[in-house]
Amino acid sequence: MQTAISKKVGSIHTRIRAMLVDTRLALSGERQFGVEQVRALSSAIQEAAPVIARAAESRAGEPELAGELELYKAALRELQTALDHIHLMLLTQRAQMETRRGQLEAVSQWAGTLQQTR
Repeated sequence: MQTAISKKVGSIHTRIRAMLVDTRLALSGERQFGVEQVRALSSAIQEAAPVIARAAESRAGEPELAGELELYKAALRELQTALDHIHLMLLTQRAQMETRRGQLEAVSQWAGTLQQTR
């Protein structure tokens, strides 16, 4: 029989796995990754923080919880890697936007100069 702590860790783990799938879809360009996703991830991780903080004592009292905690930790490691990739993707997009902004400013100046010569 699952305890309340085990159920909570399992529930959070399931949500994080789903968010990991969404994060991977965002990396492949199939889905957006925005503020809502960051907030959902933060919420799930904050919800699990007190449970994880008591992980050592929980494992001693409930040895069957060890498996759930290990799965949760593995999901967090995968998520960290995916979020690092998202971060790089966002930095790349920002650099591209800056380049495009510079190009638009140059075109605008060119168009302004053209209008003055007419």
